[in-house]
Amino acid sequence: MTSCTIRSITLNDYDLVREVDIETQIQYLGQEKWEQLTSEEKETHLVVWQTNFNDFINNGFCFLAETDGKIIGFILAYETVPVYQEIYCRYIGISPIWQGKGIGVLLFEKLIQIAKENKMKKVWSLINPDNPNSIKAHQKAGFELKDRKEAEYII
Repeated sequence: MTSCTIRSITLNDYDLVREVDIETQIQYLGQEKWEQLTSEEKETHLVVWQTNFNDFINNGFCFLAETDGKIIGFILAYETVPVYQEIYCRYIGISPIWQGKGIGVLLFEKLIQIAKENKMKKVWSLINPDNPNSIKAHQKAGFELKDRKEAEYII
């Protein structure tokens, strides 16, 4: 496992978190396909938008991983409404060169720790079945796979 710091995301982290988001989307789609997309199409693939970034980080369930001052991963999660005491993990993104090094597990563990401190009952997320790294990270962090697309951690 790599040595890194896990901390809450702040407004000042927007550009660097967005860079990791772009890296993960290029990895998923492929460089050639990414370059063929218009700016508007690229935006639809990204999860980090300035308009929703503030909402995410103000809820207390969004964290990033950094090493040597460089952001290498992030997790965006929030309490579900109207079902309270559940945390939905909207997205976890790890810079491709840092994948497979335990960063995702560290982010999940931090999320679960804060969820417990806030008396939440469950943390859950949807998983892309084509992403074995995400499935492994969920399992290593203690999530139970409910089906091919959903994982939950009961507190």
